[in-house]
Amino acid sequence: MKKVIHLGPADSRGGMSMVIHNLVLNTPANYQSEIITTHCEGAIFKKINIWINARNILKNKIIANEVDIVHIHATHSISWWRKINLMNICKKNSIPVIIHIHSGRFQDFCKRFFGITGFLVKRSLAAECRVIVLEDRWKEILKKWMPNDVIVIPNSSERTVSRNNTLSKKIKILMLSRKSKGKGHNFAIKILKSLESKGINAKLTMTGVGDNYIKKIKSSSIDAKGWVTKEEKMEMIKESDFLIMPSKFEGSSMSVIESMINGLPCLVSPASSETVGIDKLVIPLDKVEGWSDKIISLTNQDEYDKIIKLINLQSEKYSKYNNKKNIKKLYDEIFLPKQQ
Repeated sequence: MKKVIHLGPADSRGGMSMVIHNLVLNTPANYQSEIITTHCEGAIFKKINIWINARNILKNKIIANEVDIVHIHATHSISWWRKINLMNICKKNSIPVIIHIHSGRFQDFCKRFFGITGFLVKRSLAAECRVIVLEDRWKEILKKWMPNDVIVIPNSSERTVSRNNTLSKKIKILMLSRKSKGKGHNFAIKILKSLESKGINAKLTMTGVGDNYIKKIKSSSIDAKGWVTKEEKMEMIKESDFLIMPSKFEGSSMSVIESMINGLPCLVSPASSETVGIDKLVIPLDKVEGWSDKIISLTNQDEYDKIIKLINLQSEKYSKYNNKKNIKKLYDEIFLPKQQ
């Protein structure tokens, strides 16, 4: 039984944590997985302590011969350099490493400091490690800095709610996202206002932001939930008519994937075009009217039902079965040279 250690922000808010826990819960046959958390919410001293603790635990497990593969989950900026430090510890001890890149802005990171950052990234990844990216577009966009054997493995989810798929009299629009620049909370509010200006009765529910974010708007049609539990999130997916994701940057949105798996139609920006995989549901960010018009066009029940069928077909690639199969293939490839 081979032992896999996942290193990443498993106890932090956001999609990466969800991905890590999904991978551990769906560990392939002949492997066993555990997590070493590298990040936490809160004060800087807590974050430093978590980081130091993660390094020490990893070193002790290597010494005790309790590690066969280290699966590192990284984004960009400081996260990247911290993870490279962990990768170097593994390399010094001849432990195979997988770098799993989750960032939707990794190409911008590589271009920093006149390309020096990208040079250092490429040099680090050239030294006997396997790299996972989330979509084919990232394999193409990042090829300048990635090794030739980079592999595409989409994130995964599972159906946990049953929707009745009947449109509400008051159209319920959902935005699931953390509070972050570029995610598009303000744009979502503009979509709601555009719908209302066209005589559509609609409600917008947003996560990641609270009442303070919208207090100046004074609208009874906006519900700012802040951070929500998994159970609350799934209930919102069950009760909503559309998910919107007007984000400028996405690696592979877990909000879109979870919504698709559960049959909720998703309208997305070009940043999530490959994720949703349906051209008519991809809308540019240059005109808010395009979003409101698309929602209106889909409020015909027959059109809505057609979109749900397309969403269900596209969501099959995000099944946990496919994810487990792809991960097992990669893990097995790592040990194949040793078995020959």
